[in-house]
Amino acid sequence: MMMTKRIAVIAASLVALVALGYLLTMGLGKPISTDLSVIGKGKPVLVLAYENFSPTGGDALNRLRQVRSDYDSRLDFVVADLGTPQGRAFASRYQLVDGQAVFLRQDGQPLQVTSIPADERELRSRLESVLAGVE
Repeated sequence: MMMTKRIAVIAASLVALVALGYLLTMGLGKPISTDLSVIGKGKPVLVLAYENFSPTGGDALNRLRQVRSDYDSRLDFVVADLGTPQGRAFASRYQLVDGQAVFLRQDGQPLQVTSIPADERELRSRLESVLAGVE
């Protein structure tokens, strides 16, 4: 009986550690804001059109979370949640579909509509290229 209890505690601890590791590697510690009011406030912005429970938007969001900390000082990352009226209106204005993003200049003017590359190196290259054009 005592051995069964010990195994159960160890198994539960391992499951908790794996779940925590997964959450940390997926960047879920700090969510990306849905506050579209930061647009035009002096910093370039990348706005992702995102539909809850959609694999396309979810994958794009996870890729952005993986690189965001390296660009936070130069670029604001924002989600236009397609499940909200504000998010739908924003996506409609820029003709975005789930998983697409728009780069906006510091003054809020659109610069480029893009997909979020699956390859991290390509994503970083695209971010650097766009930032070089606005800085």
